[in-house]
Amino acid sequence: MSLLTLVASAAAMAVQPVHTVDLEHRGTTYRVDYRAQVETRMRTVGMSAGPRTSTQRCVVTAKVMVERVIAGPQGQHELKSVLPGTETLTDHMPGDCRGREDHGQKLVAGKAQTVATHLAQAASADRQAALAAIDTAHHFAAN
Repeated sequence: MSLLTLVASAAAMAVQPVHTVDLEHRGTTYRVDYRAQVETRMRTVGMSAGPRTSTQRCVVTAKVMVERVIAGPQGQHELKSVLPGTETLTDHMPGDCRGREDHGQKLVAGKAQTVATHLAQAASADRQAALAAIDTAHHFAAN
């Protein structure tokens, strides 16, 4: 059994999906961006034994995490954190994974609506935690 594992960072993606929300807190408006952070993994499963028919297939998995970036009113300060929870996207192709390094990006691009929905759901569930992060930052800045 042959295994090939490749990891590509989200920086390799041409366009990084973002969901933006304006958050009003204590008379100040904060811009909160929810950005998709994607890790892709490819592995070859099965075997190819000489003249026999190959049972190899390439399994591509993309793990989508959400990074929250809170920008202050003038944009000079940012609070960044990765939120709990992930969305996992998977695709299977016949054959070996070698030479298919761009398929992880294609998988994420093909599931853009799923990624956008995941970002929107994370944003709606994160409101109270974002407000708490702003309060915490103010508390530490005051001390």
